[in-house]
Amino acid sequence: MKTRNSALYALGLAAAITLGGAATAAGQDTTGRARPQTRIPVRKDQGAQPAMTRVDTVTVMRTDTVVMRRTDTVTVTRVDTVTRIEELPLQPLGTVQFGLGIGAALPTGDLRNVAKDGFDAHAHLGFFPGAGPVGLRIDGDYVAMGGRETDCANCPGMKLISGTANLVVRFPMDRKSKVNPQIYFLGGGGIDKFTDFTAYRTTEKSPKVVTAGKDTYTGTGSIVNAAGAGTKSSFYHWDFGGGVQLGKVFLEAKYVSINTTGKNSAYVPILIGLNF
Repeated sequence: MKTRNSALYALGLAAAITLGGAATAAGQDTTGRARPQTRIPVRKDQGAQPAMTRVDTVTVMRTDTVVMRRTDTVTVTRVDTVTRIEELPLQPLGTVQFGLGIGAALPTGDLRNVAKDGFDAHAHLGFFPGAGPVGLRIDGDYVAMGGRETDCANCPGMKLISGTANLVVRFPMDRKSKVNPQIYFLGGGGIDKFTDFTAYRTTEKSPKVVTAGKDTYTGTGSIVNAAGAGTKSSFYHWDFGGGVQLGKVFLEAKYVSINTTGKNSAYVPILIGLNF
């Protein structure tokens, strides 16, 4: 009987210990802290309190593998070809021109029957506004033509002084050249004064007698002996021509026609000279 009671007491004690341990475990949280035994009333209008559960698990794994490979192969090929082009300055044309020349005076037409080739001493002064291509040139010429000894033995040599105003148009060919080549054309008119003009007869179908003013003549055919040699007469002329200029040197030729009485008398001066 005693044994039975002892067993019952032992079972009851074990049950009590078990219930007590469960109640104690329920009063603690997972962190091992004891829960408060006093309950906090929860109102209906309050939201549910968040659970205070925090688990930090940080795992840091880093592996740096750096492989540096560099191969530099540099080939530099440079060829510089420089062509330098220089612009040559333009040669000036000039606004004022003074020239001196000398050349031949060649009578033409029927004038050659009483006069032979002579010479022409020439001077001119030119003005080109703004160094442009068009200008005005004033010419002065002294012309001497000898008499033809065989055809007109008594004919004196003819002499002529003339003044001319010419319009000149010049055309530069290469202004970058030091020679500065130019061609030019001119034309105009002027006055003339004869000394010892020899009257002559033309060779036309209807011959005309050509005189300078009040000259008288005798004879027949194309050659006339002048009785009035030594007279001085003034006339006018027109001319045209052209030339070329290389640096300071000019070469020029023109046709000059003088309105002598009866018919015009003409000659061609061919000049070479210098412009300054």
